[in-house]
Amino acid sequence: MEALGLLDTLESMILDGTKIPLTKRILINEEQILALIDKLRLVIQGGEGLAKGAIASKTGVTVNPQRGAAFEQERAKQADVTTDLEGVSSREEAKSVEILQQAYQMAKEIREGADKYADEVLANLEATSTRVLRTVKAGRERLVKK
Repeated sequence: MEALGLLDTLESMILDGTKIPLTKRILINEEQILALIDKLRLVIQGGEGLAKGAIASKTGVTVNPQRGAAFEQERAKQADVTTDLEGVSSREEAKSVEILQQAYQMAKEIREGADKYADEVLANLEATSTRVLRTVKAGRERLVKK
């Protein structure tokens, strides 16, 4: 259930992102998305209580104060499971590295698209400003000739 809530949060972050005009791309807060992915990974790996505790420790907010000792026990159990499943965890780690690389590549593409869009807007502004400046100079010259 917790994973679904995190996915809903991820979806809302994407939908609330700043849209880049004339593209299908959006700007999102990379730090928030990566933090949410980490939380989702914790939930999927096996402990909703572990994820809540990790979220609480990162944010400084206690999710459930009665779970303090239980959280530490769950973290120890999770560490034992991780050492028992090193082959699985290395595959998961490789997959998570691949996902992160894809996310960084996507972020790079978004930045490049935003830079291209900004350059187009500035070029248009420059052309418009040049036309206005010519019109102003022509008007002043006409006034001087009278």
